[in-house]
Amino acid sequence: MNPLNIQKMAAAFGLIAFGVLAVGSVLMGSRMLTGMIRGGLAALVFGGLVWGFGSAFLQVDEDDEVQDMAEDGNDPDKGAKLDETA
Repeated sequence: MNPLNIQKMAAAFGLIAFGVLAVGSVLMGSRMLTGMIRGGLAALVFGGLVWGFGSAFLQVDEDDEVQDMAEDGNDPDKGAKLDETA
């Protein structure tokens, strides 16, 4: 996953957290400014968590080409040493 997708995912989680917490706070009786502050802090916290964990766990390894080598059926040594132990 490239870094741009991780940033988009973090922004999406941050916006969802902001919306839920800001609207929920206002609906539960807090003032508009308090709801916006709570929503902004939630966006920073949850967006930062997703960005941090995404950067840590979803980065592509540089050794992927070596680990995922496709094996074709044209190996000349395949089956050459089957009867040596008998």
